[in-house]
Amino acid sequence: MFIQFYSPTPALASLVKGYQIVHVQTPKHLPSSARPFPPHAVQSLSFYPRDPTHVFHHRTGLTSRQPSCILVGPQVSRVDLTTGPDMLIIATFFVPGGLHRLLGIPMTEFFDYALDVSLLWAPQIRQVDEQLRQTHNYKQMQQIVEAFLLDRLRKKQLEQHPIDRAFQRMEDPSRPASLDYLADQACLSPRQFERKCYERLGLGPKTFGRLVRFSKAVRLKEKCPQLDWLEIALQSGYYDSQHLRRDFKEFAGSTPTLLLEQETSTLIRGYSSHNF
Repeated sequence: MFIQFYSPTPALASLVKGYQIVHVQTPKHLPSSARPFPPHAVQSLSFYPRDPTHVFHHRTGLTSRQPSCILVGPQVSRVDLTTGPDMLIIATFFVPGGLHRLLGIPMTEFFDYALDVSLLWAPQIRQVDEQLRQTHNYKQMQQIVEAFLLDRLRKKQLEQHPIDRAFQRMEDPSRPASLDYLADQACLSPRQFERKCYERLGLGPKTFGRLVRFSKAVRLKEKCPQLDWLEIALQSGYYDSQHLRRDFKEFAGSTPTLLLEQETSTLIRGYSSHNF
């Protein structure tokens, strides 16, 4: 199994947190297993240039074949991915609001589902997909995706807004801030701030804050399995473990213990595969 993280070029640093490449090859005779991916506060662009991936969406109860390149924006529901024996993912993770600035469209347009990127940029995506299929060099894969993003950046992007700095504060559950404070930092009224959150994040500030806290709890448990759930809850900004369990039920459709058992039965986990 190969997992590598890459930092963005300075020209993209205001939009992109970083890149991740994951490559898992398993014997073809072994049965494929579903990998749980709870929702995450970080939005992403992912290419799957090797074996096809099938996705089960817990909210709809539907299974479908995933396109070779997807945008994941405001996600609040868990999905389970079933991949072939040659699973390769090249993912780009965006800062809060970064994907909106790159696309220039309200993020509510693709709330809680993965968008087939070929619907936006068909010729360019076909070219990138072909380039990724032709190389086995991981660093070159990252460079191919970054070149594509730089090209999109030159053609269209929205300027930064003071609200983007407020989003950075919202990413830290250990430093909770009131809506009035965040709105003031963004030079907006509370009502304007909420409206801009839906436009740029696809979520209201309260839901986004809950996702940030939930994401931290899942990631912390994967990195520190020796911690009990009460310690995880308190370190992630929850009042108690019951408060944490309610978010697990809503976002993961599972208890914390059951989700961990499901994740540990697979080669790759939805959160520990990245550190953004």
